[in-house]
Amino acid sequence: MKHAVKQEVFKLMKQHVILKQTIKVSGLILLVALVTKFGNFDILSSDKLVKTCFNSGWLIVFFMVYLASQTFSMEFRFGTIKNLLQKNQQRRTIFFSKLITLVGYSIYLNVVAVVVTICLSMILFPEVSLKQTEVIRTLFANLLGNFVGMWLFASLSLMISLIVTNESLTSMLGIATYFLSSMLAGMQFMLLDKFSWLRWNPLNMLNLSNQLINSGMEKLTQLATNQLLIGNIVYILGFLLIADVVFSRKKI
Repeated sequence: MKHAVKQEVFKLMKQHVILKQTIKVSGLILLVALVTKFGNFDILSSDKLVKTCFNSGWLIVFFMVYLASQTFSMEFRFGTIKNLLQKNQQRRTIFFSKLITLVGYSIYLNVVAVVVTICLSMILFPEVSLKQTEVIRTLFANLLGNFVGMWLFASLSLMISLIVTNESLTSMLGIATYFLSSMLAGMQFMLLDKFSWLRWNPLNMLNLSNQLINSGMEKLTQLATNQLLIGNIVYILGFLLIADVVFSRKKI
């Protein structure tokens, strides 16, 4: 397993994925920070943006959704999946080595976002004290909510990539699902008022990040924060289980 994970990390490095995405995430944070500092826009608040890593979460989710949708698709496209199996690697080992790599990489991107945010905050926004409990609590609440939400999409994209054979369609479905779900997440509250049993739908799970910061969201989601967290975890594990079963039975 250790060797298989090293191979997956090497693939990311060889394709320059890690370097490119690290630069893009850091660049986005720097751009938003500079615009906030020197743009004189009243709608941009340094205090709020620091707590959200300068709104870099959406880009990290986008990268992870795309990467999750491609990690198996590319193996099938170039036929390298056969090489992995010929090296006596079990399908379960291949699946979990890719999963472990994706989890580790998602943690890495979030750490990059936090480190760059802290550095820029100290330089450009010294008035925003990172020693304040409220700032740190909100920052990490945002990180937790975004990380869980990110994996809800990433696990779904991983599952879709193994069910749908067309690589381009797989990527489009994963990315489209992300943007459409984000748009519909707020609209579903109207349905929850009439059909309370819908509170367990995956769209409602996307409100975890907001509810971690604003407990008043509980009236809209009709679920306690711990229930939202458990619901997210159940969906993620469910998508990953289906993906594992599909891969173990897929003809190669």
